[in-house]
Amino acid sequence: MRSNLIATLESSFSHADRLEAEAKRSFALIDRLESAILAKALRGELVPQDPNDEPASVLLARIRSQHTAAS
Repeated sequence: MRSNLIATLESSFSHADRLEAEAKRSFALIDRLESAILAKALRGELVPQDPNDEPASVLLARIRSQHTAAS
């Protein structure tokens, strides 16, 4: 009976170790995924771009001038 309990405990600890290792790998993949998504977002690659949209530089200049005019 005691050896059966020991075998069950060893199996449980082994399973817990495998789960811990898998969790660590998953967190590392999540970090890489977050970095990749951020990089794509900064390059404008997350959604199709509309060539008719005004460039961000023009939009920012317009916002600055409106802010200055309002002050």
